[in-house]
Amino acid sequence: MTMPTAFVTAPPMKSTTGRHLPALANLIALETTARTGSVTGAAEELCLTQSAVSKQITELEAFLGARMLNRRKGAVAPTPAGEEYLRSVRKALALLEEATLEVQSGRAAGGRLNLSVPVSLGNIWLLPRLLRFAKEQPQIQINVTTKVGPVDLESTGLDAAIMYCGGPPPRHFALKVMPLELYPVCAPELLPGGGTLARALKRMPLLHQIAALEAWPAYLQQMGIRLAHPDDGPRYGLLTMGLQAAVSGMGIALLPDYVTGEDVKAGRLLRLATEPYVSPKAYYFICLEEKRDNPAMRTFIAWLQQQSAGERQAP
Repeated sequence: MTMPTAFVTAPPMKSTTGRHLPALANLIALETTARTGSVTGAAEELCLTQSAVSKQITELEAFLGARMLNRRKGAVAPTPAGEEYLRSVRKALALLEEATLEVQSGRAAGGRLNLSVPVSLGNIWLLPRLLRFAKEQPQIQINVTTKVGPVDLESTGLDAAIMYCGGPPPRHFALKVMPLELYPVCAPELLPGGGTLARALKRMPLLHQIAALEAWPAYLQQMGIRLAHPDDGPRYGLLTMGLQAAVSGMGIALLPDYVTGEDVKAGRLLRLATEPYVSPKAYYFICLEEKRDNPAMRTFIAWLQQQSAGERQAP
C-alpha cells in the first residue's frame, strides 16, 4: 500500500444516505489492515486484491479528512487518530455482527452473550452449571470460548469474560466469582500409610502452575516450612495439566477443590494439609460498564451471583 507523504485535509464528504457515515466495506478494510499489520494480510483475509484494499482505505481517509494508517518498516500501523477511530470502529462492528447473528438465529428477543472463560474453570466448573441456566433462561444464548490469560473486551467481539486477575481494568464492571484457594495434593501411593506435607516434601518434587508461580514459595512460608529451592519443579499452563501430573505421581501440586474434588473422594489424590493457600488474585466476571445494563447481561450476572454464593456455602 502506498501512503502519501503529506495528507491534505479535504472538506467532509456528504453521504448519499443522508447520514454522515462511511461505507461499511471501507471500515472493514481499515480494521482488517490494522489488525493484520499489512495490506497483503487484509487482502488475503477479505479475498480482495491489494489494490482494492488500498482503494477502500484511501476512500475512507478522504471521507474522514485524516490519515488513518502509516507504513513503518514494511508494516502498516495506525496513526494516533487511526488508533482512536479504530476503538470505536471495532465496537461498532462487533455490535452490528452481534445484532445480525441474533436475528439470523431467531434469538433476538432474549439476546446472546459471547463469554470467554479460563479453560479449566470453564470445563470443570462453569459448563456443567450452564445446563441449569439454559433450562431456566432458554431465550438467552450463551456462546463460550476459552482463553488463557487476560482478555481485552474493548477490542474483541466478546461481551464478557471470567478472568483470573487482581481486579477489573478501568471502565469495567466486575463480580468476584470465587477466590483461588489451593491445597497440596499428591498420589497416595507416593506416601504409603499417609503422611504430612513436610514428609511429602522430602520425597517428591513440587508441581507449579504458570499462572500462580508465587503459590508454592508463599505457601511454604505461610506453613513455616523452609525449602532450599521452592521454585524448582515442572510447570504447567493449565490446572487440569497439574491435576493429571499429580494423579500420575509426578509430584505435589497446589490445586483448588473444584479441580481435585472428585479425585480426592475417589482416593486417587491425597490432600496433605487442611490449610489452603489463598491467592491475592481471584476469578472475576468482567464486562464493560456500558454493557452491564443489557437485559441478557443482567440476567446472567444475577444467575452467576447465585452460583458463586452456593460455591461459598458448600462444605
